[in-house]
Amino acid sequence: MAKDREDLRNWGWNPAWEASTQKLIEPGYLVGRVTAVLRGQFLLRLLDGERTGELTGRFRHLALNAAAFPAVGDWVLAQEAGPELAIILGVVPRRNKLSRKEAGQEIQEQVLAANVDVVFVMTAFDEDFNVRRIERYAVMVRQAGMEPVVLINKSDLAQVDDARVAEARDVNPGGTVHRVSARTGEGLDLVRFYLPAGKTGIFLGSSGVGKSTLLNSLLGDEIQTTTPVRVSDGKGRHTTSTRQMFMLPAGGLVIDNPGLREIQLWADESALTEAFSEISSLARFCRYGDCTHGPESGCAVKEAVEKGTLPGDRYEGYLKLRKELSYLQRKQDPAEQAEHKRRWKSIHRAARALYRDREKNGG
Repeated sequence: MAKDREDLRNWGWNPAWEASTQKLIEPGYLVGRVTAVLRGQFLLRLLDGERTGELTGRFRHLALNAAAFPAVGDWVLAQEAGPELAIILGVVPRRNKLSRKEAGQEIQEQVLAANVDVVFVMTAFDEDFNVRRIERYAVMVRQAGMEPVVLINKSDLAQVDDARVAEARDVNPGGTVHRVSARTGEGLDLVRFYLPAGKTGIFLGSSGVGKSTLLNSLLGDEIQTTTPVRVSDGKGRHTTSTRQMFMLPAGGLVIDNPGLREIQLWADESALTEAFSEISSLARFCRYGDCTHGPESGCAVKEAVEKGTLPGDRYEGYLKLRKELSYLQRKQDPAEQAEHKRRWKSIHRAARALYRDREKNGG
């Protein structure tokens, strides 16, 4: 590892990153990690401290879409442009990325974070607990090539129900589930275990589950409430960032993410297959290889629902997410969208022909 980049190890730099950037780094280039993003500006952690990062016009022009822009967790190549400013020249190829569909009607990918080692999906022992939401997060995380670690916060509440831990495990096959309490400290050592020095984690969850409170407990301070990360606007003023990276006392890194009110998936069939592995296992026994687990006969998945070995709400959750991902795929792929329209036109033509035949025959 180059001597002049050794200090970046605290922020996740390692020999693998060094090797992957050897042919990208030119004399005068700086390597930095994006620790916050706000309105087109970026807070970078460089060897000499923090700088505000801005994109070049060429970068903006060549970027295929907004997903190509730097996200929190990205490593970037930059050049100095003043005592507090750096110009971002490019993004180092990502090891992974955590994405969702942009909120709203447009079919656009929003990258929440990049180069993450562990994803904590947070819920709580209160009215926020929702297994269908955990399922959505599980698909999102598996699309990034990881297994979610579900944290059920507020274990100090009187209405704690251990059955909810079992429910969370049931919808997170292959993953893990832990009870935690930001108030009493229960489970915090387990969270720290996932985050040794140089490793990066992210908290995902809706507003009110206690993400920031848990982070403050891990930091041993009220830093998330009282001293938020700020990004210079180049005119001596500052604005507050909402998605940002913090370093824990033991050296682990945590990205705190705003509460997600809308979790629209940006994933493919393979992520759904992994998140619903028990349904994928059952599907091998369906009569037809292309069984949709809907109206077909000989469906092993529906048979399991009827026998009670597969919960009906788990099956319904699967169908809903698969329908959502199929729609997303059609919108992304013009050829598939055209094929989908062609198939439905064919179905409608056949239905109209059948109706005409019945009318003709007096049926």
